[in-house]
Parts: sequence; structure tokens; C-alpha cells
Amino acid sequence: MLGRRNHYTLSSTSVVRLTLLNSGPRLLWRLGFDELGLRVTGAFPTPRVERLRGTVVTLATTPTGSVLDATTSGIGSPGIGGQYVERAAESFLPRLPGGPAQPGATWSDTLTVTEVLRGVTARVTTVLTYSVADTSAIAARPVVPVTYVGRITVTGAGTIQGSRVSLSGSGTVDGHYLYDPTDRVFDLHVQEQVLDSMLTIGGPSRVAVEIPSRQVLRARAERLF
Repeated sequence: MLGRRNHYTLSSTSVVRLTLLNSGPRLLWRLGFDELGLRVTGAFPTPRVERLRGTVVTLATTPTGSVLDATTSGIGSPGIGGQYVERAAESFLPRLPGGPAQPGATWSDTLTVTEVLRGVTARVTTVLTYSVADTSAIAARPVVPVTYVGRITVTGAGTIQGSRVSLSGSGTVDGHYLYDPTDRVFDLHVQEQVLDSMLTIGGPSRVAVEIPSRQVLRARAERLF
């Protein structure tokens, strides 16, 4: 940034309780954070999350895992808002095909998220392709193994302290999960995302400052049964 290289690592751990409240064409889930911890190593301060324990998110989804709406209750920690927790909650639900998830089946999904941060509105679009491998089992429970790959694109613009700002970027995502069709949740989910982006400050009437960045996300979730 401005001629200097900055590196930071954000580590997050949590224990989440997920309950299916009702089934049907509109599934209703309750997701509660029994434990949640964040730690930043580097140039940025660690967000305060000590009061997020006990936060509950109510999610409504389709049977294929698309989130219809998310409502957070219990947020009381400065620096972390309801949008962050709702996004984290949505990642616990798998994306499924419209028909049976049989070995060899493939399907695609497009996820679009709009985020606003300090005056910049960013649109993040992820196009994913999924495929089902042979059926398997874990802890004597039948599960469906799914792998996926995708591309991420980011566009954004806004104003920060009177200066025009634009954002662009692209990246990749790949992962795999074991899906429990009986309980409709993951038994295991592993994912890696790599995103390269460029933040440009200034317009045609002034010297533009370009700030490149690379974000690498590695996530692993396991069901505790």
C-alpha cells in the first residue's frame, strides 16, 4: 500500500448449532453461535467479538440451499455487524441440484452479494460448477461427496473522503463437501478462495493511486454430531 507491502492473517474459529425448524418448499433454520473467536496478526486490529456468543440467525432457504432471507438477533459487538454473521450463517448450507444428487450429476450456481464498506459499494459474483462423485459414508452415515470449482469477479465504486474510488478483481474458488441427505447439512466442508483485486483512488483530473491486493481464504468445517 503506497509503496509498502502489508500482510495480515485473520483466523476465525467457531462452534455453531444448526437446527431445522420446519421442512417443505420454504425451509426454516435456526443457527446459533455457541462459540466465536477472531484473531488478526498484522497491521489491522482484531475485531471485538466477545459479545457475539449466543447470537442467533434465522434462515429461510429453498430445498436446494438457496437463501431466501436471513435475520440476526442478539448482535451487540462493535465492529461486527449483522451482515457479517448472516453471511457466515449462509455458508453452512450446501448448494444442491434440482433433482437427485446421483453420482456423475453436475450443476451450476451463481451467487451474487452486494457489500457496502466505508462508502464503496462492491458487487461480488461467483459462478460455480458442482459434480457428484461416488456415494460414500462417514461414521456409518451415508453421505454424498460433492466437489466444485468456480470463478469470482468483483466490481465496485464509491467515494472516500471526497475522492472517487473504483474496485475491480477476479479470482478462483474450489472445494468439496460431504452432504448428509437425511439431515440436509454438511458433515465436512473444505474450501479455498484466491482473489486478486485493484483499488484505484482518484479520477481523470488527478493522479490516480492504485493499491493491489491478494486475499486467500482457507476454510474447513466439520460436523461434531
